[in-house]
Amino acid sequence: MKYAWLFIVILLTACLGPTTEPDLTLETPEISDEPKIEPMIHDSQAPEIVENTGALLPIERLLSNGVLDLGDRDAPLTLLVFTEHHCRYCREFHNELLPRLLEDFIHTGKLRVQISAFPLKKYSNSVDAAKGALCAAQQGKGMLMQSKLFEQENKNNTAIIVYAEELELDKDIFINCLDNPETAETIKLQQEWARTLGIENVPSFFLDGEKFVGLPYYAELRGRIEAALQ
Repeated sequence: MKYAWLFIVILLTACLGPTTEPDLTLETPEISDEPKIEPMIHDSQAPEIVENTGALLPIERLLSNGVLDLGDRDAPLTLLVFTEHHCRYCREFHNELLPRLLEDFIHTGKLRVQISAFPLKKYSNSVDAAKGALCAAQQGKGMLMQSKLFEQENKNNTAIIVYAEELELDKDIFINCLDNPETAETIKLQQEWARTLGIENVPSFFLDGEKFVGLPYYAELRGRIEAALQ
């Protein structure tokens, strides 16, 4: 019996790894115990289909802190997700759990989901992938780029530019965004923000301020959301 419990613990364990060292010259944003919601700076124009899932995307917004914001901004509940594009369990959340959240809670206006990058130092292209997702979100296709990055093995800048072309992004704008020092700074500030919230592993979640770490079963996640909505 004890080995069955050990298997469950291993299954739910988050992707681990030493994270990149913080740049102490950067200004640390003011953070409370609960995730903040930043002002919107971009709205996508129309919903699209999530690649490989068939799920209809909600309206997405890119917030001023680089977080991708999905769903009704007036939803009563917010799920904040810290993710990394090489992480197996992060990919499973994106491909398996998120489409079900879209159907059950996001499209019904009960939940908004916010996605923040948390690059891990053990992956050489982790920051590149995070920048690619951010730059695609600036053109309203952050979720579609997230799908590309989880789907594809290569996540260096050359490959990411190809993915941008496949998504029909403006290539010049995208490349300028990748090369812009402000993009790298935004990713670093996201890391600092995550650290102030005690994030060490991915995927990590905050459901209206309540933290839990590791990929949950969907039934467990649904139960948490339904309990919080009551």
